[in-house]
Amino acid sequence: MKHQSESTGHVGNLTPEQWGALGEIWSFLLHLWYSEPSSPTRSNSMHPRRASSHGFSIAASNDEVQNHNGEHQPMSSGSSGHHHKHHRRGSSSTGGERRSISPPPASPTRLSQSFYQPSIASSPPTGSHSPINNHIHSGSTFLPGGAASAAAALRRSSAKLKPWLPAKKFTFKYSPAEYQTAFWAFVQAEHPDTAVLRFLRARKWNVEKAMEMLILALEWRISMGVDEVVQESEEALEAKYPGFLEQLKTGKVIFRGHDRQGRPLCLLDPSLHNQHAQSHQAVQKLSIYVIETARMMLRPPVETISVVFDMSSFSMSNMDWPTTKFFIHAAEACYPELLGVCVVHKAPWIFGALWKAISPMLDPVIRAKIKFTNNRKDLEEFIAPDQLMKGKAYEGEDDVPYQYVGPEADKKDLVREDPEAKQRALARRKEMELTFERLTEIWQGQKQLSSSAAVIQERNEVGMRMADTWWATEPYTRARTVYHRIGAIQPPGHSLVDSV
Repeated sequence: MKHQSESTGHVGNLTPEQWGALGEIWSFLLHLWYSEPSSPTRSNSMHPRRASSHGFSIAASNDEVQNHNGEHQPMSSGSSGHHHKHHRRGSSSTGGERRSISPPPASPTRLSQSFYQPSIASSPPTGSHSPINNHIHSGSTFLPGGAASAAAALRRSSAKLKPWLPAKKFTFKYSPAEYQTAFWAFVQAEHPDTAVLRFLRARKWNVEKAMEMLILALEWRISMGVDEVVQESEEALEAKYPGFLEQLKTGKVIFRGHDRQGRPLCLLDPSLHNQHAQSHQAVQKLSIYVIETARMMLRPPVETISVVFDMSSFSMSNMDWPTTKFFIHAAEACYPELLGVCVVHKAPWIFGALWKAISPMLDPVIRAKIKFTNNRKDLEEFIAPDQLMKGKAYEGEDDVPYQYVGPEADKKDLVREDPEAKQRALARRKEMELTFERLTEIWQGQKQLSSSAAVIQERNEVGMRMADTWWATEPYTRARTVYHRIGAIQPPGHSLVDSV
């Protein structure tokens, strides 16, 4: 089946003004992650060493890293720090002495900030023989110390970052390292610009509002334990949140097929929901599981999903206000521009009163994406019959019944245990992240869009290649889901199975 593709975040379609807005967001992020405290009275104790989750901090030296015990270890080709929480402050040195990266600050202010000087304006343009180009174009194997060199360059040039001019006080909840880790976890296999553009579009290109929305979304990911949901197996989540697994088994929310725009279909049957059958936490974790699973099914240029509610058997006993509010907040504020269309099919008359209460809670953009259908002909405007289930209110042609495939049917480990392969994959991903940040910093240091065309192209190529590095880390960082087990989630280039 051929699909009409859609793309909401392709950077090639941006106007110069929109490019400027994108650059401001990236300047803000780099400032948060790498800049020095603006006040000399601020205590260094406020900025603990950003340590890697793998036992070492990112160092400027090309041949050594530091572990948690303060010992020095040689850095092998392709290894680097990853997802660091702390930095160790060190003085500049020459020769064979080690230079460690100074810590980023915990910002004293919070968003709605005026960026009178968004440009970093700190690095010279790259040439064909620049270290950053050599690093990027070294082939499939990254140069030793590439991540350390990129991080050190970012750290050195951050001293020239223009100060923030806050419009109001707002204290950050987490360390800069935690925001940085949460951001790259959010990006996943997307082009990093696509992830940022979601927030800009959601806030109609208002830079300050988009910045605030982005930070709040990252804080939500940290506080809600999104990493836990994607890293833990379904059985482990069931042990922690009783009722989680039963929700998957009932089939009240499943992924199957695509709509006419080529978007993955999420089918929900609210009549199978009983808010007292599991804890509210279990429902929240399932919601996160569903959204994160949906994002893994996206393939460029498709960047959104479609949701279909089968409301034919809905009754008031299925209404769950806390879950409804949670899901609306997550969809609007934490995963912006992920919804392509939401079809509410065969809603009973009683839903009319509920819709009057729900609709004011929705952002106008989200509300405009909600469509009501009452018969197969209406539904076929959005979805072809062969993509809809038979024997349901959809009246489709897909006659394969839903069946949950549990882990016992899959002999592979839920998360692969291969320390060396995992370290190589994570190190390569980290180097790509730092390289992209470095190219972003160079791009923002150049005054004219036309003069930075080569850097922008190089940066875009790195951004597109990051998907491969993310998929390489995925087996070691994310638990397999039922959709892995049936083949619906596979790295790009593999065949996708649309049915359960």
